[in-house]
Amino acid sequence: MRLPYFFFGTLMDPDVLQLVLRRSPGALSSSATLHGYARVRVTNEPYPALVSAPGARVDGLLLRNYTDEDDRRIRYFEDFDFAIEQTVVETAAGPEDAHFCGAVSNIAPTDLPWSYEEWVRTEKQRFLQVAEIYMAAYGTLDGEAADRLWLDTVAELFGR
Repeated sequence: MRLPYFFFGTLMDPDVLQLVLRRSPGALSSSATLHGYARVRVTNEPYPALVSAPGARVDGLLLRNYTDEDDRRIRYFEDFDFAIEQTVVETAAGPEDAHFCGAVSNIAPTDLPWSYEEWVRTEKQRFLQVAEIYMAAYGTLDGEAADRLWLDTVAELFGR
């Protein structure tokens, strides 16, 4: 059985997820909580990262129903700075194994919390433009070129 994805940042947004998957994702299955982490802003980026934080918790959503192509598209979107890791999240039905995207390189988490609601109000529209440009290159760029495209597009649209 395929593990669900635990989304804690921009992929919680149905518009972003639809753009990434290039199809309607349907309803995200359920809410879930990841213990022992905090969701923080990333320097010069409009998305969050998770950092280890004993006693903290991050609420997110699970995507249960996805195809092999969806998985490849999610992994491309998460770029080459993140690794798909396995964890245990709390759901209404109890603990459940899930995948999540953990930072591995090339990003600088800050001490500032990242808020989904604030992101929707202030950054979502520009982020959708970045994601659309980036995902249009899916399957055509190597890791270095994809990273350069992301950084250049964020710099242009966010002035960073």
